[in-house]
Amino acid sequence: MSIDISLVFKGRTEKLTVNATDNTDTIFELARDTFDLHEQNIKILAKGKQLAAGTGTIVGASLVGGAKCMVMATGKRDVEAVKVARSDPTVRGFASEDAEAKRHLEMTNPQSQELSVWGVEQHAEYKFCRFEACTWQSFGTRPSSTTPHAFEARGLLLKLAQDPAVCRIMVEREWTVGLLAEMDPIDDRLAEKKEQEGKCLLGYNSNHGASIYVRLRTGDLSGFMTYPALVDTLLHELSHNMFGAHDDNFWHLFCQLKSDYLRHIGAISARGELFGGKSALQLACVSSAELHDVRATVLAALERDRQVPTGPLQPRLLDEYLRAVDLMEGGAAGRIVGGVGVGGVGGGGGGGGVVISQEERRTLLAERASARLAGSAAPSAVAAGLGPDGLASSVGSVLCKCGRWHKADAMRVCPYVKAARPDAEGLAPEPLEELANGETGVRMDDGEVEDGEEPPAPLDIS
Repeated sequence: MSIDISLVFKGRTEKLTVNATDNTDTIFELARDTFDLHEQNIKILAKGKQLAAGTGTIVGASLVGGAKCMVMATGKRDVEAVKVARSDPTVRGFASEDAEAKRHLEMTNPQSQELSVWGVEQHAEYKFCRFEACTWQSFGTRPSSTTPHAFEARGLLLKLAQDPAVCRIMVEREWTVGLLAEMDPIDDRLAEKKEQEGKCLLGYNSNHGASIYVRLRTGDLSGFMTYPALVDTLLHELSHNMFGAHDDNFWHLFCQLKSDYLRHIGAISARGELFGGKSALQLACVSSAELHDVRATVLAALERDRQVPTGPLQPRLLDEYLRAVDLMEGGAAGRIVGGVGVGGVGGGGGGGGVVISQEERRTLLAERASARLAGSAAPSAVAAGLGPDGLASSVGSVLCKCGRWHKADAMRVCPYVKAARPDAEGLAPEPLEELANGETGVRMDDGEVEDGEEPPAPLDIS
């Protein structure tokens, strides 16, 4: 059975008659002969579909009488030229287009965060929401070849915000900062005002955490300030979330944040966590000596920030805070601290410790503070057998006239001490020993008496 079909090539139409039972190769041969396409690679489209060569009969290819087929041809030399041609390096390829589209999607996805060298995401709620770096146009002068780019400044802001210790502080304090930005090192109006007063402004906090500006660059714009200095500035500005004026409350909060930062960095390093092959101490530029004596490190940072000698109040407040933190951390680890097991099973201390939960510990601290403000001892602490610092009396601990319970290693520094034992069933305190020179001392376990100085009047240091 013969059928008529039409072949169309470059606007030229030819009608041909073919046997319906012939193979589809027949149509390809007729197209080559008719349009002189023997040196060409051809394709034939029928009803919008490509006709395959040598796959069956013409009838099987759904071609009927009067079917119209479009012929497409490509020169073999052109095909080879395309295959051996090299891509233009100035034109973006499909792979790079896909990668760019993927990166743009990640940047615009609200569920994802831009990561710093820490590689750690911030908390979903308590975090720095936006980041903004200064460009050279805002400096008031053209940058030199050593001036870091705004991209590097943004990366440093991300590093500060995603520092694991800073993230932990933000979560513990439940703080959210709307904007963390780079303070303009030249044209900032507040900085100019402080410079007229003979001071150097390193940052400021607007509207209690709505935005925090930190000065990142050095005065000559040749580089960035050291990372520990930037961390101290950030902690200073975070303290303004709670207190606006630089009073004792503000400086005590700064000391708390600084000690918390060192404590968290030390804990992360102790766990052996690595960030891009580096430890937390290396990335944070914190030395082991600073972690060894947190108290001295915090007081040194406080003195640098205040630019005046530290008075007696802040060290006492810091000591109280560090002692309370030690007790809380001991509860989280389930161990006995000062004779009190918090959040765990008491043991290892001869059974003399009092096991309380973390919530009970917080309640005792709150009641103690309220009771001292009222001028009386906390009743719950007394009933639980706890000392004025919330620590249970145990063997090796002593009650000083200053109102503290001290461990055995601190007995030598206390001139007036009353021995306190958990099993002292109504026993009277041991009398103080009077030395030959009229001073007082404490009798140690080996029977020796250590000299002591006349103590000052008792102080309420809570």
